[in-house]
Amino acid sequence: EPAAGGGGVRLRGKADPSAPAVVSPYDPEARYRGRHATAWTGYVVHLSETCDDDAVHLITHAMTTDASVNEVRCTAAIQRALAGKGLAPSEHLVDTAYVGAGLVVRSREELGIALIGPSRSDASWQAKLGDGHGLERFEVDWERQRVRCCPQGRLSSAWSPLVERSGRSYVRVLFRKSDCSTCPAQPLCTRARHRARYLKLQPRAEHEALKAGRERLATKEGRRAYARRAGVEGTISQGVRAFGLRRSRYRGLARTHLQHVATAAAIDLVRLGDWLRLVPRAVTRTSRCATLTA
Repeated sequence: EPAAGGGGVRLRGKADPSAPAVVSPYDPEARYRGRHATAWTGYVVHLSETCDDDAVHLITHAMTTDASVNEVRCTAAIQRALAGKGLAPSEHLVDTAYVGAGLVVRSREELGIALIGPSRSDASWQAKLGDGHGLERFEVDWERQRVRCCPQGRLSSAWSPLVERSGRSYVRVLFRKSDCSTCPAQPLCTRARHRARYLKLQPRAEHEALKAGRERLATKEGRRAYARRAGVEGTISQGVRAFGLRRSRYRGLARTHLQHVATAAAIDLVRLGDWLRLVPRAVTRTSRCATLTA
């Protein structure tokens, strides 16, 4: 990668994994990204659009980052940009990659925006078992600072507010060794050598925000409201298929962003024309397999 101050190159050390790696000699700002079965070198565009049922759906903001930037790092910047334009939504429907517990809380408290989207599922082995005792099976009493294991009714024995090296706060909850060692559900709850379960809780506001979000999307009304976000997938498809959105015509982040803004404006013009000519919006295509199983 280029050496600091320009001129020459230096070897990027293993102790510096966060340093950006140049992957193309033709565009030093382009970065590599792999997602599922797709991999590319370049950039990522993040599109925001309106989704009111009785109005034309228009792209209101286009943000461009290099491909290495994770989506969750873009949510706050997108919301601030929309607020700066006077276009802050009351509800911001986003994909899972844009959701974080802290973002849900800050969006509500600082901008009055309800950030709605599926949060990442519990990746613990207990949750993957299906009948295991994941975090959602514990009842947290924040006032009394204790946790109850709902299936067995055991109460925690210790509650310790702590801070990680990164500065992030959390609560460590411990259960009694005597309770866990004699519990019939112990194989579904902990594999720790000391046979006592412990939990790592996010701060109360974040914990409750994620819980409320999951409960909302578990209802039929919540799923119906969130289904409006599917329109932006159609927008991305339209941009790729009709406007060449997937391929950058220029080099560099700034010029690529200009292309994305121009593409978004072109899509809006097409949609306004269809709206004025009373052309109905296309509905989401239903596959033959889904039709047969309906």
